Amino acid sequence: MTLITPEAEEARSEELVSSMQASLAELRQTIQAFKEKAGAGEELKETEVNGQLTSMTKLVVALQGAEQKLDKFREARSGIAQNGYAFDLDLAEAEVRCALGRIRACGGAGTVSE
Repeated sequence: MTLITPEAEEARSEELVSSMQASLAELRQTIQAFKEKAGAGEELKETEVNGQLTSMTKLVVALQGAEQKLDKFREARSGIAQNGYAFDLDLAEAEVRCALGRIRACGGAGTVSE
């Protein structure tokens, strides 16, 4: 049995994003080479160019998905909820302790008015 932790998934997503970014850079270079060939008047094979453009489009979509997944891991790790708000649990704990302290201090003051 393999234990999958959020940290391992995040690391795997980071590797995937890095790999995709490298592949995207290579595709950009290929497209740039096509542009230079076309600018120099060389004949380009339409199927080759279309294939590279299709690959680039698919890679960009996959990269966006992987980046969103990675962002969700990072938000979950930092305690940010889905709506973008974060809870400062340390501050909340301190406030609760202060409130309880005030209640304890009032407890010996006699009756509490309604």
